[in-house]
Amino acid sequence: MKKYLHTIHARVLLCTISMILLISIIIACISYVLVSSNLRQNLIQNSEIQLSFLTSSIDSNINNVKGFVSSCRRSSTIGKFAMSDAADSRSRAEARDYVMETYSANAALRSQLVRLVIVGNGRSDIVQVVEAEYSSTTVSSEAVKELSYFNELYEQAGVISGEIRSDPFYRGKETPMIAFVDTIEHPYRAGQTGFIFTEMSTSVIVDALWNYLADTDGRFYVQTGGRLYRYEDHGLVLCGDEFELRGDLSGQALSGDTKIREARDTAGGENCILVSRQIGGYDMYVTECLDEHALTQDILSTFFFVAVIILAAAVVIGVVLSWFLSRTVNVPVRKLKERMKRIEAGDFSRDPSTEWEHELGEIGKNINDLSENVLSLMNQRLADEREKKDYEYRMLQSQINPHFLYNTLNSIKWMATVQNAPGIAEMTTALSRMLKDIAKGTESVVPVAHELKLIGDYFTIQKYRYGGTIRMDVEIEDEALTECGIVKFTLQPIVENAIFHGIEPKGSAGQIQIRIYQDADTDVHIDVRDDGVGMDAEQVEHLLDGGVSERTSFFRNIGIGNVHKRLQYEFGAAYGIRVQSRQGEYTIVSVILPYRTKETV
Repeated sequence: MKKYLHTIHARVLLCTISMILLISIIIACISYVLVSSNLRQNLIQNSEIQLSFLTSSIDSNINNVKGFVSSCRRSSTIGKFAMSDAADSRSRAEARDYVMETYSANAALRSQLVRLVIVGNGRSDIVQVVEAEYSSTTVSSEAVKELSYFNELYEQAGVISGEIRSDPFYRGKETPMIAFVDTIEHPYRAGQTGFIFTEMSTSVIVDALWNYLADTDGRFYVQTGGRLYRYEDHGLVLCGDEFELRGDLSGQALSGDTKIREARDTAGGENCILVSRQIGGYDMYVTECLDEHALTQDILSTFFFVAVIILAAAVVIGVVLSWFLSRTVNVPVRKLKERMKRIEAGDFSRDPSTEWEHELGEIGKNINDLSENVLSLMNQRLADEREKKDYEYRMLQSQINPHFLYNTLNSIKWMATVQNAPGIAEMTTALSRMLKDIAKGTESVVPVAHELKLIGDYFTIQKYRYGGTIRMDVEIEDEALTECGIVKFTLQPIVENAIFHGIEPKGSAGQIQIRIYQDADTDVHIDVRDDGVGMDAEQVEHLLDGGVSERTSFFRNIGIGNVHKRLQYEFGAAYGIRVQSRQGEYTIVSVILPYRTKETV
């Protein structure tokens, strides 16, 4: 035995085993550090992800209450009640019917809302929404205004950040709630006509926590109104400063909305991690307290298990697999990784050197096939896009609205009969230039100056058609902007829409103003404003998606919605058309373009 220990074989074996054991110990130590760090990080991130779902659920509950209050604020029926005096009992009845109908339609509000009181500045009576079980005391506008915290809530109208209080109007079981105030704005001038006092039940928070705690044993706290509350027995209990903060770990958070801090539990003396997340945009936070002692126990048990596996595997298979895998796996894997990096860099050509006669060779062959397919699909996609644009443009050229030509020719005939005026020649010349511009070329992007010439010809025809009752002015901030590229036939449908849907329905003279300027982001804006009948919010909303009738358009199917899509196809989703309108006053259609000349588009 002693003699064998001095042999080269024994020395190599002893050295190998010693190295394996040393490496195993090092690996075990590194594993402990990594496992400790990873388990801790995973626990924090898992808590952060779960808190994001929890706060989203709470935010949804709060927004449900806020949405109900907002619908009341925006209601003309509520506004009428707030502006009338106490003698108008009918407006109060109508307001109460509206509120109760809206309240009854939302079943979730029964558990989320304790009380809602609508008060008009010139009235002593109120409109109240409250479940029968909470209506033990008569509520009046004066009683609400005399609450010790009412002025504070009124000054912060629309903000939910108050502390949790008990319902002051219920004489039975204590009912925790969060109160806030929203003002009712005057519809015609600055100022308020009344306010809405709302008591939101804490169930919007505790119900979500109850559902979440079915899957976790964590401790939870809610901070609102500058006070800290502990979740306990399906309720929130006011508590003092239970933690001593020791460090900020917010840099490890997945989201900037999450705060992570190391702390010490002053009651139990244990170290813990506090993971906090804001609820929506409100001054309210939910915090989960993670016990580091329990985390340490998990890490030690995991480390012991990992250490045993590493040592056993290192001694038994370390030497054998290191040589075998080096020759049969490492080299092919390295080549496959190099091949993937070339594909990532844009080289999709086939590489026969990675197609070995074994399983890894099959992977190499599949990678080569995949790269060729990707290259083929990319080329096909580019060809399809070019063909699609050419087809769309050819469709634009061929779809001249015969109604427009009919009306134009009728106008020319009328003018020829009634008067011997130069307007006939001007009108005919404008029409011929437009038809020539439409028929020539297939380019889809032209300078703004070219598009303005087309609009000038089009407006010349419409001006005579309407007997000179419409006028168009063009204001250009900088002549260099007229060299900016724009999709062809962008402005004509917009101007036509202004005439037919804006000015014509009001039955009197009208004006169209075209303003071209550049904003702070260097984007080019072309605003087309008319002083016509305007549109309501629903018409504005559907204008860009084709919901508004465009049957009078000079080009069929080239209404404003189509123009918007063509601009986004050409320049990107950040550009296109924006619409502003006010009924009976004006409509502004803004075309937003990147500042590019036709050559750089």
